[in-house]
Amino acid sequence: MEINDIENEKLYLKKVLIEIDSQIIQTQKTINILNEELEKLKSYYSEQYYFIDGEEKVTGGDEMDKIESIINTQTLHYYNLKKQRLSPYFGKIDFLSNDRKNSYYIGIFNLTNGGEIPLICDWRAPVSSLYYDFEVGKASYTAPSGVISGEIINKRQFKIKDTKLEYVFDSSLTINDEILQQELAQNASNKMKNIIATIQREQNKLIREDDNMIFVQGVAGSGKTSIALHKVAYLLYKYRDKFASSDILILSPNSIFSDYISAVLPSLGEENALSMTFMDLAKEELRDVSQFESREEMLDAITSDNIRLNEVAYKNCVEFANSLKMYLNTYLNLSFRPKDIAVGDIKITSAELMELYDKKYINKTPAIRINWIVDYILDKLEVEKNQDDVAFRLKRILYSMFERVSLIDIYSDFLDKIGLKFNFSKQNKLFFEDIAPVLYIKHYMLGLTKRNVKYLIIDEYQDYNLLEIEIFNEIFTCPKCILGDVNQCIEKIMTDDDVNTYAKTFGAKNVYTLNRTYRSTYEITTFCNNIKGIESQPVDRHGKDVCINLFENIEKEANFIENLVKNSKNYDTIAIICKTTQEAKLYYEYLGNIDDLVLMDGNSSLSRVMIMSVCSAKGLEFDMVIVPNATSDNYKTFLDKNFLYTSCTRALHELVICANGELTKLIKGD
Repeated sequence: MEINDIENEKLYLKKVLIEIDSQIIQTQKTINILNEELEKLKSYYSEQYYFIDGEEKVTGGDEMDKIESIINTQTLHYYNLKKQRLSPYFGKIDFLSNDRKNSYYIGIFNLTNGGEIPLICDWRAPVSSLYYDFEVGKASYTAPSGVISGEIINKRQFKIKDTKLEYVFDSSLTINDEILQQELAQNASNKMKNIIATIQREQNKLIREDDNMIFVQGVAGSGKTSIALHKVAYLLYKYRDKFASSDILILSPNSIFSDYISAVLPSLGEENALSMTFMDLAKEELRDVSQFESREEMLDAITSDNIRLNEVAYKNCVEFANSLKMYLNTYLNLSFRPKDIAVGDIKITSAELMELYDKKYINKTPAIRINWIVDYILDKLEVEKNQDDVAFRLKRILYSMFERVSLIDIYSDFLDKIGLKFNFSKQNKLFFEDIAPVLYIKHYMLGLTKRNVKYLIIDEYQDYNLLEIEIFNEIFTCPKCILGDVNQCIEKIMTDDDVNTYAKTFGAKNVYTLNRTYRSTYEITTFCNNIKGIESQPVDRHGKDVCINLFENIEKEANFIENLVKNSKNYDTIAIICKTTQEAKLYYEYLGNIDDLVLMDGNSSLSRVMIMSVCSAKGLEFDMVIVPNATSDNYKTFLDKNFLYTSCTRALHELVICANGELTKLIKGD
């Protein structure tokens, strides 16, 4: 690159900063004027409250609401400009189309000064896809007016930090480029960061994909969660008139993960989407069941109880789901015993009810049949269907005509018929593996509450079973983006056929596969690949070899870990990942001398040094990961491979394996 090019880029940056500063000042003035106007209106209507009529009060209220809305919009714009000022853009493309060359600078937000070409194009704008999808040469993008074809003459990348141009260079590729390498080499933080400067071609395709149902199978570190969050930002940009952040829901694996991803959308200038866990959903739907066992408690149990492990595996399989459906289709259909209903002079006979239930509405679930029968009765009574109190009383009468209505009683009877026994846990909690079947029974018998969500993100699809997927489809009828990794399934065995079955059940036409991993160094990725016998493609970023250590006892192992953490001051995040919550508590006692060590129990906030279970670590990443107790007794089965693989793939820069006994053979891929 010539010196003149660099000087020209410095001048362009100066021009952009001047424009941003001008817009910051103007936006602040606008906000001040609007606030003064709002205060005057509030004062006027407060003083004149008893002297003006109701219509004027309504008009005044509407006017003040409108001004407040504009203030909120301008305030968001003000803070976005302040954010944009620090690093206005990261890329540039010179694009030749129809014998005309235009330069497009790509950044976090759009910036215009009245010219035909924006000073900065939002990374989500159609033209910005050129930067992510093409090398120098022939290229095209889809604009509102249609496909625009041409040629990328040059592609340029920038590093601007705190308004200073640190470097600039020309690049024909985005994968494995210098900026990507530098970003990947940075330390992790306790909050996930946006990746707009380093989005790769296959990631960009999924972010901009318009399919109503997107199903992604991606190896650990392939950017699945980042894709999902940037897709949310893209939807909010492209469909601003149809979508708000509150219309989008992220179904997270746990509350720790929800906290971890909470900074991404705000960093992109968007409000956070709604977030909930499967357990949150279950508690809302099954209010009559007071307590639930957590997934962590279930995973702890199955690591030491083979009988429970087999039962959990069976309750997650297709055979169990089909048996439950068959039972419901027979038992519940045969258990309806209608009686005459008399309301005033109107009588609905039992034969009439049976005709509706058993013939006219036969192809529907009892939940739908009862609702339709209620509507039928309301019509006969000539009562409006929005009379909720009447409808509620009729439903109670109709449901009393079933032999059983209690969800737990129905489930218990089903288990008895297939040779299993229903029990609550010792803490009187509903076992985790029983939550989905009971929810499904509620869907079938009583109906589930449909959620007013316009887009749903489901992360870690492999943690769910087919019953849960059908429940999600019932509750959330909106478009979905489903992501996960079959290699990180830690309570059941899943195959490629299962992946296709899951995708089909969700209603996805295709399975998008991501095999390139960006998180870990080449050494760590190769080690993790050997555990599972897979061939994910690492980025060519090298680091330390995986360190494997054997000790005589847990005391010496803990002493080594303690010294290792104390001597790793250069890392911002260190995770000691244990197989189970109970194991994490045990090692927490032995590692009490580590400063700022936090035991992640679901209520804890992410810290610099954390000890946690594999389940709690899902979706997170850390500078250093330490896996203790990697003995042949602790990690020995196929599912244990998944436990170990999931733990090890959390590491960005350094992975340390420790064992106080015979080392597990799984780390060799045996």
